[in-house]
Amino acid sequence: MTTARAERAVIRAWPLLAVLGAGLFLVAVDATVLHVALPDLVRQLRPGAAAQVWIVAIYPLTAAPLLLPFGTLGDRYGRRRVLVSGYVVFGVASLGCAFAANVPVLLGFRALLGCGGAMIMPVTMSLLRELFPEQRHRRTAIAVCSGIAGTGSVFGPILGGVLVEAWGWRATFLLNPPVILAAVVLALRWLPRNPPGRRPWDALSAALAAGGVLGIAFAVGQPGSWTTAAVSGVTGCVLIGLFLRRQRRTDPPLLDLTLFRRPGVRAAVGGVLLVMSTLVGLGLLFAQYLQVVLGLSPTAAASRLLLVLGASAVGSVVAPSLLGRFGNTRVRTAGFAVTAVSLVVPAAGSAALTSPMLLGIGMTGLGLGMALALTSSTDTLLSATSADQAGGAAAVEKTGYELGAGFGTTVFGSLAAAVYAGHLAVPPGVPEPARVLALSGPAQAEAAAAGLTSRLAGEVLDAARIACTTGLQVSAGVACGLFVLAVLFSGAFRQRAV
Repeated sequence: MTTARAERAVIRAWPLLAVLGAGLFLVAVDATVLHVALPDLVRQLRPGAAAQVWIVAIYPLTAAPLLLPFGTLGDRYGRRRVLVSGYVVFGVASLGCAFAANVPVLLGFRALLGCGGAMIMPVTMSLLRELFPEQRHRRTAIAVCSGIAGTGSVFGPILGGVLVEAWGWRATFLLNPPVILAAVVLALRWLPRNPPGRRPWDALSAALAAGGVLGIAFAVGQPGSWTTAAVSGVTGCVLIGLFLRRQRRTDPPLLDLTLFRRPGVRAAVGGVLLVMSTLVGLGLLFAQYLQVVLGLSPTAAASRLLLVLGASAVGSVVAPSLLGRFGNTRVRTAGFAVTAVSLVVPAAGSAALTSPMLLGIGMTGLGLGMALALTSSTDTLLSATSADQAGGAAAVEKTGYELGAGFGTTVFGSLAAAVYAGHLAVPPGVPEPARVLALSGPAQAEAAAAGLTSRLAGEVLDAARIACTTGLQVSAGVACGLFVLAVLFSGAFRQRAV
């Protein structure tokens, strides 16, 4: 293709980002939209503590095992076909969530929503490799889509707060179907039909990969029995081992394992996992803190997260030029460092969290640092493979994305819940049923206080606010330590920038 024809193709490709970005935005939003809506949902459906974690976490933990199968399926049978099918599944599942009558039905449709997201995400990112073959254009497109994904994760609680305050938690799912319908129409009209790939699709490898990721995801996210978690983890590791063995013996493999020997790829996958764990996990805790401890309405609580949204957008805009000048490794390390410093604010406790200036600085730094780390990691992965294998590389990146979202919700949520229960000083005289209910979480403490005398109710709520703040503080401190380790690791093992 001549230079002039290539430039014309790129110009025609830019409007397609609107179609790709719409689906990617909704998938990212639904990972976090329930953060602010969860208290309203709890009041209506009355889920237990474990069920609350799974209502949020089942979406990313269902998506994660299916990303590699669907990403490589798009490489083999056509990316547009898989993308449009994913849009349809996502829209139907959204309607099911909106009209769910009880917790089991909601969990089922949230899982189906994860299936639709798994069809959309890797195909969307692999299409960037196809539509923008030149790295300088692709970096800009990746920055736009990474910014959309990161912005969607941050915008989820904001959107959720507005919708919950106006119409209730069910409205958070009713926004999806009309946008998805428009995306289907535009995708069928604008997206090119790419011919089926020549590489065969190995269904057994796909099943082994999905089962392995599911086992590991369930083990990490299991809020119940340690025995169940251990069995799930071991099973997942065995299946992943069988998958890796099959990839070495199959020609061609479903996933080219030499991808992980290329410069920066393993660090990029780890970066995506770490960033999304923190972004989604701490986002849930922040939303809870702002409503329960500071007493803000869902809309007011969501508005406090706008600084993260703005900083993430700025990071996505400046990332392409920074990548061109400094390389992926340096930009990713800088993103880790900015995030680690920013996490010092919530880790410092209530004195910093109640200061608008300090909280604003911390939120801004989180958005900027995570945008830089995500964009550089995605560019590393998509640049490390050829166009016909882009679905596999994109699936690896999005598996880290969804596992991070699921792990962040369950790990940080479980950590904060354990700290909360351990530090909740229930005053004497509180009846046993109310005490047990208050130990389940800060939102439940409000319900428990409703049936007490004014004096006891005030003491219970004060104790819940202190324990909730401590849970957020400890979780933020752990996340800060992880990012410090990431900076040290990235500095010690700096590789040639891709």
